Amino acid sequence: MTSFSRIVLPVAAGAVALTMLAGCSGSGTDAAAPSPSAAAASDTAAASPSAVASDTPSAAGEPSDSPSESPSDAGDPGDAAGHNDADISFAKTMIPHHLQAIDMAGLARTQAGDQWIRDLAAKITETQDPEIRTMKGWLDGWGEEPLPRDHAMPGMLAKADMAKLAQADGSPFDRLFVTLMIKHHQGAIKMAEEEIASGAFADAKAMAKTIVGTQKAEIKEMKGYLAKLK
Repeated sequence: MTSFSRIVLPVAAGAVALTMLAGCSGSGTDAAAPSPSAAAASDTAAASPSAVASDTPSAAGEPSDSPSESPSDAGDPGDAAGHNDADISFAKTMIPHHLQAIDMAGLARTQAGDQWIRDLAAKITETQDPEIRTMKGWLDGWGEEPLPRDHAMPGMLAKADMAKLAQADGSPFDRLFVTLMIKHHQGAIKMAEEEIASGAFADAKAMAKTIVGTQKAEIKEMKGYLAKLK
């Protein structure tokens, strides 16, 4: 090999090495830097739901294909289209009717002679107290109030009957309590059946069906109890 070759070859090899090194460095830099389109996608994905929603036609003031649902559309008890006069009457009368039953049950706690009567009275209170609260909530939403507790309605006891029950004790109380409560339940069933037939508010109609079923079963139990006393 000539002296000229010994000089040229090392120089050429060094140039090739520099070129390869520059190529590797350039590719690493390109891989690490996100492209403009990738950066834009990242910004869009990170946008908040409210920011994305603001780009929709409805948010920009254009008509929306799906109108928003108001509380009244969802069945709000205060919606005039969701209930009728029968529903209002049902709640206004059943509240004082239930309250009298709870008054009778309260007397049984201290004056009943039979534990079965006390247990029945407790069951009546546990069932009817939540129903009173629910119906009061409906009336509040409808801008109505319950009727007075002395209002005449099916099955309601007169003041004389309540006074007689309050004066009884032991076995006489038990017999009178069951006799009067059967009459009271029969009145409630009649009122509930009127709601089922004429009401429009789904929750009130459902409660009326529950009252009919529950109180018919209790009447059957009470009649069986009276039969055992004879």
